[in-house]
Amino acid sequence: MTTELASPPPSKPKTPQVDRILHEQPVSVLSPPDLASILIPCCGQLEFTKLCLPSLLKNTRQPFELIFLDIGSLDGTAEYLAGIATAATQVRVEIVRTPTDLGISAAVQDAIKQARGEYLVLLNNDTIVTNGWLNHLVGLAKLTPALGLVGPMSNYAAPPQLVENISYRIGPKKNSRFDGKDEATSNWLVDVSAVESFARTLSEQNRGKWVETERLGGFCLLIKREVLKRIGHLRDWTDLAIFDTDILSTKARQAGFTLACCRDLFVHHFGTRTFAHGAPKAEANTAKA
Repeated sequence: MTTELASPPPSKPKTPQVDRILHEQPVSVLSPPDLASILIPCCGQLEFTKLCLPSLLKNTRQPFELIFLDIGSLDGTAEYLAGIATAATQVRVEIVRTPTDLGISAAVQDAIKQARGEYLVLLNNDTIVTNGWLNHLVGLAKLTPALGLVGPMSNYAAPPQLVENISYRIGPKKNSRFDGKDEATSNWLVDVSAVESFARTLSEQNRGKWVETERLGGFCLLIKREVLKRIGHLRDWTDLAIFDTDILSTKARQAGFTLACCRDLFVHHFGTRTFAHGAPKAEANTAKA
């Protein structure tokens, strides 16, 4: 079901249009305890989303809900996400879409308003999550009220989240040929089972370990709702600043919260893919019309 949230009036043809697709199931007035609202931005890059979503649905514990922010995707992402919403009968799924960059502010606002959980989890669509990832993040966050933001280890992150040496291979498929297009094509591959095996080993070797840090990456980041209440209401985040984790990390620390990295949790990150293309420019669409 597609719901038009804002239609541009005739006198203002450049007013952004934001569409919201709701999963057709009753929504409880009361959110279940420990509900995690997972917010996933998609700016195209469907080939990465098709790796991320299966890993998420396989490895994520209940209760959680999925909120997709589709920013101008033209590669079949909208259709793929609609299929996920239809198939995921046990999970609340919402999809907010803006066709151009003019609608980003309204789309981000609406996507964040849909979050009902005690935890908001930012997750890039160019990640592969591993077994128990959400349990690890929530478990550490619940260790003490002082912990406000929690993130995992990864192959593509700044220290102390960085795992420098990984045992699995990332690269082009055999017999593929680079044709001058972006490297993020279907010719690029990672063995998901190898990622999961590496993550299990890392978890066993570092069980229960975590470290405080001044900054956490936004590729996979759990934020307590209490943090957002203290640093500013969710509705105050009106653009992609919610994904600027330098701002989030600084504000959280200024509000008295501690940031922590799970040393026993690994999430694969392709890196710099989620916002690589951005939304189509409204001017370009007008010119084509």
